[in-house]
Amino acid sequence: MDRPAIHDLPKREIVRQLRAMGLTVEEAGASERFDFVVGGRLRIAVRVAFPSSSRRKVKLARRSYSYVYRAWNFNFHHRGVMRERYTDFFVCVPLGTGKAMSMEDAFVLPWDGLTGKTFYLPESRRPYRGKFKIYRGAWDAIAAAVREQEPPVEVVAA
Repeated sequence: MDRPAIHDLPKREIVRQLRAMGLTVEEAGASERFDFVVGGRLRIAVRVAFPSSSRRKVKLARRSYSYVYRAWNFNFHHRGVMRERYTDFFVCVPLGTGKAMSMEDAFVLPWDGLTGKTFYLPESRRPYRGKFKIYRGAWDAIAAAVREQEPPVEVVAA
């Protein structure tokens, strides 16, 4: 599967999720660094990742243990540099989790919430408890940001 095709299914699900919330969604141009414009102004960039495997060897009390673990890595930069704010939100979708794709498993990260150039999501039996846990399934943050950007309605006295 080529890179654009990997994004197609998650992008369709994201559009479906946002439209179900009553938001207007437009596709961005091919030259843009974001994927959608929501509410006419809010830019959304989609990040999709398959897990990578890492091998570790640990030695404890003359015993050696070897294990493999999976993790997803989402990049927000281009060649290690973040020059300008090119989106308002990232939607990070981990693929290959062994279960059906759910938008509740996606992380909706606001640009202002980023603390680095990547988001590392390790596989675990327990739910993710890292610094981005508050952004898992945080679709309401996008709706709130759209509402904040709407111009106030003028009331004309009769």
